[in-house]
Amino acid sequence: MKQWCDIKNEFDTDGSLRDIYVENIDSAVWNDFIGEVKRSKYKFEFSHGDVEKELPFDLNAIKSMQQADPTTLYIWVTDNIQLNCHFFVETEIELDVSPHDIQTESAYSQLVAFLKWLATVTKSEVKLTHEGIQEQVILSVC
Repeated sequence: MKQWCDIKNEFDTDGSLRDIYVENIDSAVWNDFIGEVKRSKYKFEFSHGDVEKELPFDLNAIKSMQQADPTTLYIWVTDNIQLNCHFFVETEIELDVSPHDIQTESAYSQLVAFLKWLATVTKSEVKLTHEGIQEQVILSVC
């Protein structure tokens, strides 16, 4: 695992986000992820349009909702680290995080703990990348 001193420059605030990817999945993995978010220690909120709603139990329900308005799942790793999930495609989970939220070794450790949790939940590799550049991997967790 990369140490904070070796990776902190990857979180320089430059106006872009950092993306978290779980690739090559299906709706069953999504449903596991959604269920584990609901049972986890992490605070979360789900919105449909601009209205807070209860997080559905499966991806199909969320995709159906998206036909009327966008959906977003907000997950707080800590009070100061917010992740956003927009349910773009069925074959990958994508979350984003602001590098502004990861400015200390402690914040980095909390993010890594979440990435490990996500890898366990999805039974897949989790990649942290620069925004929109999946092949530019900053960190990978299995």
